[in-house]
This record gives sequence, C-alpha cells and structure tokens, in this order.
Amino acid sequence: MDSAPLVSVVVVNYKSLETLLRCLDSLLKTTYPNFEVIVVDSMTDGIEEALSKLNDRRVKLVHFDQDIGAAASHNIGVLASSPEAEYIAFLDNDTMVEPDWLSRLVETISSDPRIGAVQAKVVSQSNPGKMDHTGLGMDSVGTWLTSYGWDHSVFSEPMVIFTASSAAMLTRKDAYLEVWGFDDTYFIYDDDTDYSWRLRLRGYEVVFDPRAVVFHEDKLEKRVSFEKLYFGYRNRLLNLVKNVEGLGMAARLMLALYLGYINAVLLALAGRGREAMAYCLASLNVLKRLRRYTRVRRLVAGLRRVGDRELEKRGFTSRGLYATILMTRMLLVRYFRARRQAPGK
Repeated sequence: MDSAPLVSVVVVNYKSLETLLRCLDSLLKTTYPNFEVIVVDSMTDGIEEALSKLNDRRVKLVHFDQDIGAAASHNIGVLASSPEAEYIAFLDNDTMVEPDWLSRLVETISSDPRIGAVQAKVVSQSNPGKMDHTGLGMDSVGTWLTSYGWDHSVFSEPMVIFTASSAAMLTRKDAYLEVWGFDDTYFIYDDDTDYSWRLRLRGYEVVFDPRAVVFHEDKLEKRVSFEKLYFGYRNRLLNLVKNVEGLGMAARLMLALYLGYINAVLLALAGRGREAMAYCLASLNVLKRLRRYTRVRRLVAGLRRVGDRELEKRGFTSRGLYATILMTRMLLVRYFRARRQAPGK
C-alpha cells in the first residue's frame, strides 16, 4: 500500500462553506492510502478557520477574494499540487463519495497508459436513482449525448466515453501538462469537455468506471440560469472553433449560431428576454474574438494525432442534431410551462 501513487484531489469551491464541509467529511473517509486534498476557493468567508478545525494535514487551501471561475480553479489546483503527485482528481464541492471511489479510479487508469482520464459514476442526489452527466458523445454542433436522467442501474459496465465531467474525474498529471490543462477563458461550464476533447485529439482514451460511485447535488434550475445558458452556449461554440478540423468547423459553427438564434427567438416568445439575451451575447463574444480563437485553434491542431473521421467512426461525434433538439425541447417546455403557471396567466 505504501507504493500507491500520490493523487491530488482538487475541490473547486465558491461562496460555500456548509456544502464544502459535507464534501470534505465524505472525501476524507476515502480508503485510498495516498492522497492530498487541495481546496481552491473563491470568496468564501471564514473558510480558513473552518478548514483549520479539520486538523487534517492532507487538506490544503488556496483562497481568492474574487471569483476566478471553475476553469482557472482547476488549473490553480494542479499548480498547488505536490510535485510527487502522479494523478489529479477533480471533484465538485457538492459531491459525496463512496469510500473506494478513488481506489477504483486509480486501478482503472493505471491499467493502461493510453487512458488519459477516468470518469466516476456520478449519480444525482436531487433526482434519486438517476444518472448525472456523463459525456457519451457529441452531436454536430457540440451538444452532449449524455446519461443525464437515465436510471443509474443501466450504467453498470465499464465503457469508453468521449468526455469526462470534472464533477468527479481522475486524469494523469503528465497528460494534463501535455495538453495544457484547462482553458481559463471558459470560466465555467464545458471546460472539462474541451479538456477531454484535447486528450482525445492527442490519442488518449477517456473511460467510465461504474465501480467508482459519487453522488452529486445536481439541481435542474442551475442548468437553465442566465449564467448556464451564456457560458454553456458560448463555450460549446469555442469547442467547435478550437477542436474541429478543416472546413467542417466553419459549417458547424454557422449551424450552431443559427440554432442559437432560433433558441433566442423562442425564449423571447416565452417571455424570457434575459435568457434570450444570453444566446445573443454569447454569439457576439465568440464572433468578436474569432481571430484570437483561431490562433488557439492552430495550437490545438499541433497537438492532434487523431482525426475527426476517427472520432466519428468510433461513435464519439455525430453529424446529426439529436442532442441539440432534445435539449432545446426540454428547455422550452420548462419555460413555456412556467409561463402558463405564473400568477395572472
């Protein structure tokens, strides 16, 4: 057991103390024998005193007095990790882990040097018995084909997936450095998709291990906030600009922008002007900075060892729009229903 490789577990926290302490209480019961915990916090009052009361030398704190975003927090956590750490685990602060979760992930990733990241089986606490997000694949405009809302018992076998969620994932530290870690400009949402995508372009595998069970306090209302819509849509556009080959990128970007415009119109008709504006502002942000993003695209192309055709052949990417249509339908049904149920309607 003494030879177990060191794992640095990076927990991202924002203005939250009780939720974080519940997560750490669960995390510190992990049975894996060699791990440290790095809490990267933004703007939580009293966190230094609260963590000092844990009296656990495995826990380190990096605190910021401003919101630096999840993407940058992931990178800061890696920078603060021990030089001896061989693996990095990323964990959301609103998770609870089974004691053997990390042992299972380490066992899987160490079994094959081609594995760059392993996704735990993340089960929703808010929707008992149902799965949280797992990046099974992606449609032509960058929307996930995901396990969200499925019965968790369906996902009982290990499998290869397209992208891993940073809600609970393990990655090789050397692979993280090789593909330059997370993109800070994403701020929040889909930074893990972009990271996994670059691992895949570099030739690494991303896998799902159902033996590693993590529970996530996933609330649907977070998925339809202005912030979620703005950064989610903007960052999906960035994923296309950065990671899709050749002329296919331009076509897929134009289609994604057109569908975003349709979403904005439908949301406006549903009386959700602020949410409609999220799509408009996200589109403008990408178009205004397109020259800068294409420079990043050239850097990513230098990493590439795997072509888009291979990803499509393996079922990770699709030319269809199934995931986007399904997501849009769920979003609009929710908003039109809320409008009908509003007082005075």
